[in-house]
Amino acid sequence: MKSMFLACLALVLMVFAGCGTGPDAPSGLTVTSQSPITLSWTAVSGAKNYNVYRGTTSGGLSTKTRLNTSDITTTTYPDTTAAAGTTYYYQVTAVNSDGVSAASNEVSAVAQSSGNTFTVTGSASGSQIVLTWSAVSGAVTYNVWRGTISAAITNKIKIQSGLTATTFTDTGLASGTYYYQVEAVNSSGIPFQVSTESSGLSI
Repeated sequence: MKSMFLACLALVLMVFAGCGTGPDAPSGLTVTSQSPITLSWTAVSGAKNYNVYRGTTSGGLSTKTRLNTSDITTTTYPDTTAAAGTTYYYQVTAVNSDGVSAASNEVSAVAQSSGNTFTVTGSASGSQIVLTWSAVSGAVTYNVWRGTISAAITNKIKIQSGLTATTFTDTGLASGTYYYQVEAVNSSGIPFQVSTESSGLSI
């Protein structure tokens, strides 16, 4: 009788153990880079791992396919298989021993191709520098960055955003040498391509 009681108790405990709920849906999903597209989200309490889903049209999880082939235990994910110039839509789910959460918010991104694909040139006159570049396919606006030494765009200062033209005049400059780069920005407001650096332009 005792062994039967213990067996029944174990069965009851197993049933109750499986009656929990899955984790909360991940929140705060954002795109932190376009080369490659890199996702970040807020950690979910009790989650053991996460799954990342990608599609080429906006919608729920049914419009997307799972990207990761193994469990993701961090809260970031680089999509190294995204094709340059293509717009992708992403969602994330959290997983624990009781199940899978609902999907996170959806974000979109355009993969940036490796290397730079357009050139910015400039000419100095008086206290201003006039920049020009070719239109970039998929770009809605442009951002202009300036530095006083030759360096990566992250070491420059953004001096203009939301440009719809392919020219910009930087005025009121002090005597010195300046270097520029331009970002192409897609319809989602995400920079997806960076120009080459201009040659040093002196005032």
